[in-house]
Amino acid sequence: MARLVLALHAAPAAPAPAQNRSLLAFKYAQAALVSGHQIDMIFFYADAVLHASTSAQTALVDDWVQLSQQHNIPLVICNTVAEQRYSMATDALVPPFQNGGLTEFAMAAAAADRVVQL
Repeated sequence: MARLVLALHAAPAAPAPAQNRSLLAFKYAQAALVSGHQIDMIFFYADAVLHASTSAQTALVDDWVQLSQQHNIPLVICNTVAEQRYSMATDALVPPFQNGGLTEFAMAAAAADRVVQL
């Protein structure tokens, strides 16, 4: 089975249809795992970094957290976007979200069989 890295760009509370991208990504991740694939990382970039904000606590964010904990999948946000675009206090992320950057994403992508951008 394939090793996957998912890259999500949409905010958790974006207006439709962008909001549906986070749900679509979540459903894709679930289906991939049920099919026996391995997800090495889920990278949250652009507006998607808001998933890790305590003010963005939604049922969908809780679903991402639960999926991460059940399958030991790192949830990595782009630290630069979080700090520069949103002035997020990246030392107070919703656990298990963690800081990272494009370097971590590139390393995971290089080791993966596929990168899926949603």
